[in-house]
Amino acid sequence: MITPLSRLFGKNKEVVGINARNIGYIFAENPRKLLSLVDDKLKTKELLESVSIPFPGVYGVFSEIHELRNLEKVIDRDEFVIKPSSGAGGRGIVVIKGRVDRGWVKSSGKTISLAEIRKHCSEVLEGVYSLDGNPTPVFFESLIKSHHALAEVSFEGVPDVRIISYRGVPVMAMVRLPTRESSGKANLHQGALGAGIRISGGHTIHAIRKDKPVHTHPDTGSTLIGVEIPFWDEILEISSKSYDAVGLGYLGVDVAIDEETGPLVLELNARPGLSIQNANQCGLARRLEVIEAMDLENVSSAERVAIAVELDTKDWVAV
Repeated sequence: MITPLSRLFGKNKEVVGINARNIGYIFAENPRKLLSLVDDKLKTKELLESVSIPFPGVYGVFSEIHELRNLEKVIDRDEFVIKPSSGAGGRGIVVIKGRVDRGWVKSSGKTISLAEIRKHCSEVLEGVYSLDGNPTPVFFESLIKSHHALAEVSFEGVPDVRIISYRGVPVMAMVRLPTRESSGKANLHQGALGAGIRISGGHTIHAIRKDKPVHTHPDTGSTLIGVEIPFWDEILEISSKSYDAVGLGYLGVDVAIDEETGPLVLELNARPGLSIQNANQCGLARRLEVIEAMDLENVSSAERVAIAVELDTKDWVAV
């Protein structure tokens, strides 16, 4: 269970709590009519493509049960990822990492048959894993191969970088690192590690495991502090351009780093969690207030990144 922020920071006024986030930022900055743009992953991909933001390739989409008759052709490969178009918290996602005589091998090491994949896809189409319980398309995505630079601080799975973008300015970041306990998933609630990243330097500065400070990876023994995140400048640019794509002022941008293609957006989140403050041992409030006081109209994504980097070097004190 994630520890309440107040227990970690006391009554630190710089910490943004759930109510402040919901009312002051999500409600105020994210118009309801735009939420569907990020709640639907396929719509998100269309918008990302419109501003040249890279994401994992999609090679199959099913919107109706009867279309599953073509399933075997679509999954005639060794590696792929199955995702619901509308889902949250990783629900309904199945990662396939290999093939065997009797089917495929999931990231957990367990096998899954064609019949089981068909059943899972049917459940997705029926809305079992969707945000609102309504039917949603199921799509098939290329599997990301994690970049070697993060191999020593990750167990089996693919780490991802979460950046909070406020009005297009990247204000806080962390990398989520899979562990044995999290079954190779970059999910803090399941036991993954969170390591805060210095915006101006692109290296990790503090790390947590279940909200308690940790200095080494429990499975690899490697240090978690001072880890350089590859393609950092590109990742910052991607986080800023994502605002241009969807128009949401308070946005979580999740990026994985592929060994061959570099940074790829996994998804955008209109309601990003607050544990990123724990990972950075720092509250969001001052950073958000500094950006809120700025006139960012007609400011490009590159300029917004430059603003973030400069502010970070000055400990987010406006000048």
